[in-house]
Amino acid sequence: MNKRTKGIMLGIIVGLAWGLDSTLMGVVGQNKIFEGFASSPLVSAFFHDSFAFFWIALTLLFSHQLKGSFELLKTKKGKAAAVAALVGAPVGMSAYLLAIKYATAPYASSISVIYPGVGAVLSYLLLKEKLSKRACLGIFISLLGSFMLGFKPTGDIPSTFGTGILFALLAVLGWASEGVIIGFAMKHIKNEDHIQAAPQQFLCLRYFISMISYGLVVVPFSGGTSIALDVIKSGLFLQFAGIATLGAITYLCWYKAVDLIGAAMGTALNSTAALWTIVFSIILFGSPINLHLILWGIVIVAGVFIFAIEPKRKKGE
Repeated sequence: MNKRTKGIMLGIIVGLAWGLDSTLMGVVGQNKIFEGFASSPLVSAFFHDSFAFFWIALTLLFSHQLKGSFELLKTKKGKAAAVAALVGAPVGMSAYLLAIKYATAPYASSISVIYPGVGAVLSYLLLKEKLSKRACLGIFISLLGSFMLGFKPTGDIPSTFGTGILFALLAVLGWASEGVIIGFAMKHIKNEDHIQAAPQQFLCLRYFISMISYGLVVVPFSGGTSIALDVIKSGLFLQFAGIATLGAITYLCWYKAVDLIGAAMGTALNSTAALWTIVFSIILFGSPINLHLILWGIVIVAGVFIFAIEPKRKKGE
């Protein structure tokens, strides 16, 4: 198996894993333990990211890289990654799970995948990074698809759909901002080029910051401590532990795919999670087939592919 084929296969696994992760988180979030608690997705996010940290830390422990993850906090780049994690995890992930709760997983997932395009726009405005005409076209197409999903939903949708769409857009802004912060740090921090850290170590740090912020701030201040204890007592936390393996697989495979085939193709394949969420919802839980959702979901993914994948230039161009 050559490098490109292996990278594409890993990219496909990323989409599958994140699509299944989103679908299962939506189902677990409907457990009766969470009834009557509006902020239940915040508790779900705490358990999801805590177990994701545990699984990734375990892999780094066996590869003797775990200590290096925490040593990154002593560096400027590590601190920047920690700040980005606060935006991407507690803000982005919390908003995403609230979007799943209020708008259902297929809609939340379909809209959330436009975050790379929004990140590119923010980078253009704030970091003065260039955007090609092709990238602008792809971003426009994906935003159009998202608008059509939110503006004209069809089928069996909850009464809280509008609220869910707003949370999905907040998740997009959170994840896009996370990338911009990292991009800013890497561009302006010049005296730490000697620091060698694996992407998995930054990922471990991200989930660690997420776990701490949820555990010490978000869950207690949202009144979710008693709910979290009920999740532990009931054994429901084991389901979160299982689902979190998918979250860990998503990022670990994504980093490896990016290494093999580049960030553009890796990001594009990651966007297929939107379609896999629809497929898993239909196959595993009998959700009705919604042609409107499928059509605009495909449009969104196509837009991401157009934005992310630039054609190779010929020599001399």
